Amino acid sequence: MTEPRVIGRTGSTNIVHCPGHCRICGYETNYSFTSVSLQKYKFDANNCDNCGFLQIKNPHWLNEAYEEAIAVYDTGLVERNISLAARLRTLLFYIFGNTGRFVDFSGGTGLFVRLMRDYGYDFYWRDPYCKNIHARGFEFELGGKYNAITLFETLEHIIDPIFFMNSALEDTDADVIFFTTELFSDPPPKPGEWWYYAFDAGQHISFYQEKTLNIISNQLSMKYTSYGAIHVFCKDHVYTRLKQYQGSSMIRRFARYRSARVLQSKTMSDHLFLLKQGRLPE
Repeated sequence: MTEPRVIGRTGSTNIVHCPGHCRICGYETNYSFTSVSLQKYKFDANNCDNCGFLQIKNPHWLNEAYEEAIAVYDTGLVERNISLAARLRTLLFYIFGNTGRFVDFSGGTGLFVRLMRDYGYDFYWRDPYCKNIHARGFEFELGGKYNAITLFETLEHIIDPIFFMNSALEDTDADVIFFTTELFSDPPPKPGEWWYYAFDAGQHISFYQEKTLNIISNQLSMKYTSYGAIHVFCKDHVYTRLKQYQGSSMIRRFARYRSARVLQSKTMSDHLFLLKQGRLPE
């Protein structure tokens, strides 16, 4: 692999990056702690008092960390994808009905995309750094409107989150980003106090607080909210629908009932499509 899975561009649409400055808001950062990545590379972590972002300085080991795109320590991958697909199934139906196109911008092996297509959604896969195994034939292509992006367990891998998400929005014209990442509260936990650092794997380099996500949403000209473990950046009309969904158990039950009856799985239609395309195993 010639480059890390993270979007390793140092530029941003609205921030000039300087050594010691925050990659989210541009404010000067303060030393937080020193630790070790991949059990051998010593590094410093700096925290931003303004937005709360915790960033690893100069993560020069990323090519080595991504020799395998998915860390061996990620034993929760399958359960996480099944759980998130089940939760998003009903939420997407309430917002978009049974229409729309969607893209998992951190698609991994394609398991989440396959699950969502099995539920009946027109989902596509994108991940330049991992092999598509489960969703072959349904890769993301530029052009046209995609209603939503998913970025599950991704932002902690990204050097420049603002640039990455702006690029994703430009490529898709999406109205909403659904994502997951674990948040921390001030002060930043010390190494050994928080499992989510995962420094042994060397892939997590960016860590967020709730106030960080609020500032990011402002920079994206979106609103921020959360639904359980799922965080959301979205445009106003989606935000209104989300708040309705969050605030009413009756709406959630009805959406669950309707989605189970209206959505038609793409499992067999995808099978026939791929046969027609004459796709052979790669």
